[in-house]
Amino acid sequence: MYAVIFVVGVWFLPSTIFGLLFMVGLTILIVLFQYGISPLLIGWLYRIDWIPYEQFVRQFPHLAESLEKVVAYNRIKMPRLGIIHDLNPNAFTYGWTKNSARVVLTDGILKYLNKKEQNAVFSHELGHVVHSDFILMTVVFAIPLLLLSVARWAYYASFFSRGSSRDDEGALLGIALIAIAVLSYLSYYISYLISLIISRIREYYADEHSAEVLEDPNALATGLVKIAYGLLVDGNIEERKKSRVLALRGLGIFDHRAAKGLGIISVGQTGVLSMEAIQKAAAWDLYNPWARYYQVFSTHPLPAKRIMRLNMLCEIYGIKPEIDFSDAKRLKEEQAGKSLWDEFLWDVFIKALPTLVFIALLGLTIVWIFDLVFDAFNVAFLAPVYANMWLVWAIGFYIIGIMTIIKTGYMYKGGFEDKTVLDLVTNVKVSPIRTIPAFLEGKIVGRGIPGYYFSEDMYFQDNTGLMYVDYRFGIGIADLIFALRTVNKLIGQRVRIKGWYRRGPSPYIQVNTIWSESGTRHKNYAKSFRYFWTVLAFILGIGCLYFYFMG
Repeated sequence: MYAVIFVVGVWFLPSTIFGLLFMVGLTILIVLFQYGISPLLIGWLYRIDWIPYEQFVRQFPHLAESLEKVVAYNRIKMPRLGIIHDLNPNAFTYGWTKNSARVVLTDGILKYLNKKEQNAVFSHELGHVVHSDFILMTVVFAIPLLLLSVARWAYYASFFSRGSSRDDEGALLGIALIAIAVLSYLSYYISYLISLIISRIREYYADEHSAEVLEDPNALATGLVKIAYGLLVDGNIEERKKSRVLALRGLGIFDHRAAKGLGIISVGQTGVLSMEAIQKAAAWDLYNPWARYYQVFSTHPLPAKRIMRLNMLCEIYGIKPEIDFSDAKRLKEEQAGKSLWDEFLWDVFIKALPTLVFIALLGLTIVWIFDLVFDAFNVAFLAPVYANMWLVWAIGFYIIGIMTIIKTGYMYKGGFEDKTVLDLVTNVKVSPIRTIPAFLEGKIVGRGIPGYYFSEDMYFQDNTGLMYVDYRFGIGIADLIFALRTVNKLIGQRVRIKGWYRRGPSPYIQVNTIWSESGTRHKNYAKSFRYFWTVLAFILGIGCLYFYFMG
């Protein structure tokens, strides 16, 4: 609807101030509409069990104590409280204002975190409420959208202005509109990145609120270790050596896209806490270049960064930090050497291979067109190339097809071996491109997005921990059918998963095949679908050869 109205507005109000005002007004209306309807949509799309306040107090008195403290101090209305019955540990809050907030926890939070950590996560969410982040972030993210609307209006209006006027004034107006479009696109991109920075800052503020309510930053820090890296630890470091590990997974306290697979690390069969395992898991956040890349485009800081900031707050409260990353660099170097930049650059090169060949072909063609029309270049050694452009494109398409095969083989390696979650999550060198082919055996315990009807992804648990299972095929209707027909049937079943372990930035396994204890087999053809582009490139190459020989 927005796109249709946008096109109509540009068509009937081209290159006029009224057209610009129309586009800006439309964008503001869309933002307000989304702001108004989003809490309703969440209520419809998620299976949330709303709990009356009196019942909440009886069931969770430790949480009610912090809730009453925050509500009384900030003079806000009591939030509506809900539970999602899913073992994916998650927590989130939403609403229109601080006086109409909803705070939701999952069964996973209540089962796997101790009471103090539950309180810390709960207080973090209350921090978003008292800071009015619903309104603030709506405004912050509306600004890039407004700039994008201005850019689109100026771009399309420039065509109408040049086509509707025959004099120099119309041409100048078209150039001016193009300049406005370019500047607006640049401003949009910069403002979008700034809005993500603001979002990450708001998360830090919510962390500080949690520390303030409990007067102990360690509670959230150890909770984040459980959520992000999977260790269930209680009490001080010495007492935690006696703790056993349970499977955990990532909160809505994180960005859903960035936190798609916050993995779980076990302390091993002895039940002895391994700070080394924690630091190996955190080393990816701290030292892998891919982590820096994903941080830039994430609404949430990386878990290790948040824990380090919470450790700094410990000094204010006169408390010793419980999570120590001082040895993470050494552990990373033992596994991956001094730097991971060589692996990162190679991953980027492999990922971009087919695109680089296509860009080279496109650039060569543009040079040829300019030379043909304007005689702008006179490069003798390119003359045979220009005389056989159809042949060049045919060869280029075949190279693209071959490069796609190489890229697919690199991203979807063979040689699958039995692994545990612990084995995978402690690997620092893994990336979204550089994978580990693995078999995992365990149990499906929940949906990837807890309570969400249309989540095709799942949570998997073995005896060392729990990991996000990415079943997304990439075709909407196929994902929807799997989400509605199959996911609920798999939850609670023991399974064997064949897939590729990735991290981007969080750990997850991309499914090739799932075998369930009920005897069903579920195949994912995401890898096979990638060869479609190879076939398409070869077909286009054949077409180019046809025109070459016919010419």
